[in-house]
Amino acid sequence: MEGTTRAAAVGILSRLHLHRLLGSAVVLVFGLGLIATPASGGSKESLPIPATPVLSARRLPEVLLGAVADPKYAAALDSYLAKASGRTCAVVVQGGRVLYSRSATDTFAPASTIKLLTAIAALELLGEDTRLTTRLVAATEPKDGVVQGDLTIIGSGNPLFVTNGYKQSLENPDQVTQNFVEVADALVDAGIREITGSLIGDETALEKVRWIPSWPSRYQIGGVVGPLSALMVNDGQTGFVDEPDRANPERKPGDAASLAAATLRTLLLERGVRVGGTSGSGRAPVDAHEVATVDSLPISEIVGEMLTDSDNTTAELLTRLIGLEQTGNGTTAAGLESIRNFLGSRALPIDDLVMVDGSGLDTTNRVSCALLIDVLSQLPAESPIITKLAVAGRTGTLRKRLLDSPATAKVRAKTGTLASVNALAGFADPKAGSELTFAMLQNGTDPRGVAVTDGFAERVVLFGEGRRLDPLLPLPTR
Repeated sequence: MEGTTRAAAVGILSRLHLHRLLGSAVVLVFGLGLIATPASGGSKESLPIPATPVLSARRLPEVLLGAVADPKYAAALDSYLAKASGRTCAVVVQGGRVLYSRSATDTFAPASTIKLLTAIAALELLGEDTRLTTRLVAATEPKDGVVQGDLTIIGSGNPLFVTNGYKQSLENPDQVTQNFVEVADALVDAGIREITGSLIGDETALEKVRWIPSWPSRYQIGGVVGPLSALMVNDGQTGFVDEPDRANPERKPGDAASLAAATLRTLLLERGVRVGGTSGSGRAPVDAHEVATVDSLPISEIVGEMLTDSDNTTAELLTRLIGLEQTGNGTTAAGLESIRNFLGSRALPIDDLVMVDGSGLDTTNRVSCALLIDVLSQLPAESPIITKLAVAGRTGTLRKRLLDSPATAKVRAKTGTLASVNALAGFADPKAGSELTFAMLQNGTDPRGVAVTDGFAERVVLFGEGRRLDPLLPLPTR
């Protein structure tokens, strides 16, 4: 095997798993001992005697299965990855055992699999149930439904606001969004009938840097990532201000805060609210009066949307929100530092981690397969990261991949794709035994593209093919 040997990988990857395996064995032995030995002064009736000794290998059937299946499995994965162009790392773990490891601690450009790091930090540091509040304020309290002067909409970093027209352009029709009409409706519900001034968009909660400086300019077109702002609707794209409900293929990045304010003006006019002025961007007045508010979906749902559809805009705004929460600075730099500090506090292997952004778009990001495996292994079963990962052949970025294959509906993973990067990390249901945790990163131009990682996923689920655990289970008691 290339790169890290399996013995070395066990030392690196088993920190989280070995204590679980040993703990289970101790509990098993102790528990069986209690069953087989009557308590002092208790009943002298004979108890059932296990036909399988307490320390039999049958007590850990997956370990016994592994002794037979692991070598063949590892050879098959090695043979497959040896044919991939460029460099690869890969790790597969089951129940505390490393089934396969290749260059586990070497670092690679991870593409969007880095969103797993952003996700785990966002859930912990922002809070799964936290909602982002968009506020609508005026210099004075409205009277008889009239706002004298300007009305300002203060952005809170909510990345999911869309209008019906833009939603039709999304590549995945099931992508999670929040309809921007909620903002207009909140004003109407607050009794507002007229605004004598203009609509102003305030984006000052987060830094006004539209794109990470190291990103190629081509990212600014084609919807790869929007012009980042604390106040966004339709990912900051033009073409929906005058007709928010109409699809428009002729769109491009614009001034996000101004677009949001202009779109709100249109929606209010459609609802019979008079607006005397125009729209633009600026800062809310000091000590402004709150007229209405709109809460976002909970952070758990926002993180889920980022993972399922690999939303780069959402990832970058979450990064800045983490920075704002942890340091008071809503900047990418503050967010990345906070993410790294959080990962370090979890005793994760971050010495060689390089994070230039929170989305994985920068090709100078560096992550190891060992780190991805450790992050996934720390997740509780009910984590939104587990439940919201794309499902092969079914949902999100995997809904059109791995169709009619052994991996269909059996792989839940975060995808990662750039011009010279193909990556996949997540969970798989194998032919035998319990769930697998896996990660694969491939750097280099391969004519097969995402088929490189898809082929790996298909082989991952074949662990234990042709073998059943039943013959390895403990024998009936006598």
